[in-house]
Amino acid sequence: MPMTPSSTFEQDENGGVVWIPEGTTFGFDDLVFYRGKGQVPFSDVAGRIDLVLTGPHATAAIPRELQPFLEPTLIEREQHDFSDMTTSDLCKRWAEVDERVVYVEFPHHRMLFDPNRDWPQDPEAGLRGFFDRQDAQARGEKVGFNGVDAIRPTSFSGVPFLRRPSDDAHWRALMGTIDDLGSRGARVYATIRDQVVTTVFDAKCARLHALDMDAVSVADFNSARMLHVQCVHDTMNATVGEGGAVDRDKPRSEWLPRIVSLGNRGDARGEPRPPAGGGRLPWIDVPIIDGPQFRSLQRALAIAFEVPPPDVEAELALNTPYLGAFECQAMGRMLRSLEAQGVVRHTSDENVLRIRTGAYQAEFRRETLLGERNTAYLRRPGSDWPATDEVNHTDLTARLRHAYDILRRWDFDVPPSSAYVAPMFR
Repeated sequence: MPMTPSSTFEQDENGGVVWIPEGTTFGFDDLVFYRGKGQVPFSDVAGRIDLVLTGPHATAAIPRELQPFLEPTLIEREQHDFSDMTTSDLCKRWAEVDERVVYVEFPHHRMLFDPNRDWPQDPEAGLRGFFDRQDAQARGEKVGFNGVDAIRPTSFSGVPFLRRPSDDAHWRALMGTIDDLGSRGARVYATIRDQVVTTVFDAKCARLHALDMDAVSVADFNSARMLHVQCVHDTMNATVGEGGAVDRDKPRSEWLPRIVSLGNRGDARGEPRPPAGGGRLPWIDVPIIDGPQFRSLQRALAIAFEVPPPDVEAELALNTPYLGAFECQAMGRMLRSLEAQGVVRHTSDENVLRIRTGAYQAEFRRETLLGERNTAYLRRPGSDWPATDEVNHTDLTARLRHAYDILRRWDFDVPPSSAYVAPMFR
């Protein structure tokens, strides 16, 4: 049951590295997915969007240009394990079944200008610094890689991807290739992602101005006044080991909840975490979606996934174990700036309407996205990666859409799940 590479990718042998063809340059149509794509331009549907999904780690494929610089022993399973590629199919299906969703996907493997890291001022210095810290780690020193892993030559489980250049000429060749690929992939993604958010926001302002207040449904009215950005990730509770088996279980303290961990930089209720010593709340820890909205999202997911109230924290945790990293923070800052301008006078001149915004990181448990069969397959030795469990993903996307439909009906203010009664809205 190996995965069949996309027609846009290349693979020289089963279980070998999956490649992006040499010379590939990405544009809007390659990275943006929405219902009706190919039939209507995005500008025609932007006003109905209330959820932008981003997939910063959703691509596992590696540009063919990097082949001379990669470890020759790298296999497909190690390549895919160091990515969130299971989220790619999930998000594309979600955008297809929900007309209010648009998805933007990073086109390269995360080893190359990770969008969940700040863009490095000096990429070569950062990469050299990574190798230096790796040497220190090998000597037994305790080190971290924060600040030097926007280009990451080794996975979190220790699998080497990029070989360390042996001389200055090799360094020049590698960094020239990386810089060129960044201009055709990572920079394009960042520009298009931000363009999608601002296009949607402007279109929503125009739609609010002309909204037919007599004919609009409650859900459509609430949707028109809301814009969320969800940065989608997944993580497995095990890492890849000998023979390609993904069976080295992480410490239980690092395990994800059964379904998803949602992060807004707040506490376990989505509220701010003031410093223990007093002083102002650090800008990085200002919640990127407010607590009431965030808890409503958790409740809506609990209803959609049929999670009993006592089990909500164990299955749909807030800010545990992840608070939300660079990309969702950047999206939160962007939305805060836009929200201040989202005050719209209705064409009737009788109402002033406002757009509320929020961003958050969704870290899905990879085992849940894979399904039981594929999880068991990956825990056995092998070099390949299994094909998507389509039945499982169809069910998951239906539940995710249902959760957002609940939010829309309740004006993003869902009561505790034990008190929930389906509203009789048209």
